[in-house]
Parts: sequence; structure tokens; C-alpha cells
Amino acid sequence: MAENKIKITPAKGRPMLHWVGKKPLDYVKGFPTQLVEVFDPLNNGQRIETPAYDELKDNWQNLLFHGDNKDVLATLLELGFRGKIDLIYIDPPFSSRADYVRRVELRGIKGTELTNDEASILQQTMYFDIWNNDTYLQFMYERLMLLKELLADTGSLYVHLDWHVGHYVKLVMDEVFGQNNLRNEIIWCYEKPRPAERQFKRNHDVILYYCKSCEDWTFNVQYVPRKGEDKLTQRRPKTRPEGDIWEPKYEGKISPDWWVDIPSFATTMTAKERMHYDTQKPEKILEWSILASSNPNDLVLDCFIGSGTTAAVAQKLGRRWIGCDINKGAIQTTSKRLQKIILEQIKCIVNLLPNQA
Repeated sequence: MAENKIKITPAKGRPMLHWVGKKPLDYVKGFPTQLVEVFDPLNNGQRIETPAYDELKDNWQNLLFHGDNKDVLATLLELGFRGKIDLIYIDPPFSSRADYVRRVELRGIKGTELTNDEASILQQTMYFDIWNNDTYLQFMYERLMLLKELLADTGSLYVHLDWHVGHYVKLVMDEVFGQNNLRNEIIWCYEKPRPAERQFKRNHDVILYYCKSCEDWTFNVQYVPRKGEDKLTQRRPKTRPEGDIWEPKYEGKISPDWWVDIPSFATTMTAKERMHYDTQKPEKILEWSILASSNPNDLVLDCFIGSGTTAAVAQKLGRRWIGCDINKGAIQTTSKRLQKIILEQIKCIVNLLPNQA
């Protein structure tokens, strides 16, 4: 059988950062990946075994993959998703030199007495974040090149990082997407409970927001309450001369690139949102990103799905979505979270339907 090589477009910008082993992707090979779950909220029962874009576009079902995201992204290219993704949000490892571990209840062993060796498997490493700089930068370089291929011409990419590697990744993204396609360096400022030792407290993350093309990209202005206001208030819309077209207008100020109204999970989080996942991000961050850079029914991708926050918010906001993760625990967490959201949505729809005799 002939080897299927999927060509990758060269980086758009000028190389400004070098590392040992730096090598751009000229092509990738399509690999079989494990499609763990298809989310079909209308329960059509039409499971598509090979989720090609042409098969799904008129009968969309959200997709959750388990596997190395480089392989999954290559598979999506092979299946016809090149240029079809409207928005990408990723929260990759920060190269923080830490392991993230959580305790899980393995299915099928409830109430079983375990030996010490067996019990140790209840502690599961969600993912490791220990890299040397060269390996990390090559890892990100390859995936950013693949993500650019999948992104629509009007699409956008948000990459959530912190002080460890944010400055390095920005240079890599300048090379892959072009320096002029940086829209914002967003600062998410939050409160940390722990005091700093002989330094200022580190209490912000960086979100790098790039568009695929600086000629045209999707952006919907977002508003935040003015000082002293608890929430946005809606003004009465005006009727345009050409007809009864109603346009909502909000009192508030245009959102800056300094996000201070979103608390971290270390300080505040509702029990409903908490997934007991060390690197989980607040839904509000995803809400602002998705509302700003996509429209209803647009397709959102997160290839570091983690606790499933991107998929959860996309589902709530009426967007289609694709998620993947290399960790089985993350896939299980996301699947359980999305099933619950979809069931709640179905109940709401049923409650709105007229009573049938």
C-alpha cells in the first residue's frame, strides 16, 4: 500500500528562534486514531465510523479522540478538515517541571479490596510537564504548524500559557502564523492564596491570540461592566429605516486585553464547574474567547482537551466541537462532563415543547 503523505504549508513568518533539533514539518502521515465517542444530542443513532468532514458536514456529530494530538491532527487533515476549523483554543503544558496527578475511581472495582500494588493504580498521572526547552519547542512547533493547516482563513487560535514559556512560544507563533497576525497578548490576572517568597507574586497567565489571516478574521466585540456595575444592561435597540431589524446594544465598556474579572479556581469556583483537575481553567475564559472569535454553529477544536472545558462551553454556546487528549483520564472526564451538559440541554428542549395529548 502506498504511504499517504500529507503535505504541510511552510511557516509564514521569519524564523526568530532556534533550538537543537529544530525541523519544520514538510509532511505528516495519517495514522489510525481512536475515536472514543461521538456526541449525538438528538440521538439520531447514525454513528459514523470514519468521521470524514464530507460525511459529517450535513449530519454533524461532535468528536472526541484519544491519542497523541499530532497523530489526531494529521488524521483530521487526512479526513478533509483542512481549513474547516473556525476557532482553536489550546491549553498546552507550560513546561513547569511538574507532574499532575489525580486520584481516580477505576470502573468496575467499587467495593473490591485491593492489595497495595493494585491500589497504586488508583493514582493516575494526568500528564507530565517535565521538558527540556529544545524538546518542548519542537513539540509546540510541529503542532502549531498542523493547527494552522486546519484553521479556516477567517479562523483564530488562542494559546494559553504562563511565564515559563510564553515568551518562547510567542516567537514560534510569529514564525508559523506571521508576526502581523498577532491580535492580542491577553493577560488573565487572578489572585493566588500563597504568598511569594523573596519575589513578587506570580498571579497572571498569558493567552496569545492569533488569526490565520490579518486581512479578514471573525471577531465579535465583547463588553464588560463599567466600574461600580454588577452586570451588563441591555439598552432598547433602535429600528433601522430599512425594516424591523433589532440589534442588541449593551451598556458597558469594550473588553480590554487585561482580564481581571475571572477568578482562578484556587480562590473561587462553583461546585458545578469543578472537575478536580489540577490545570482546569474557568469556563468564563472560554466563554469570552468563543463568543469573540466564533459564531453559532462554528467549529471549535481543542487538542489538549484536559477536563473538557472548551468542549463544555462550545456545547453550551451552540458551537460544534472536536476534542482530543493523550490521557485516558482526561477523555473520561470530558465524556462524563459533556454527557451531563447534553442531557440538561435535552431536558430544557423537552420542557419547552408544547404538551402532547
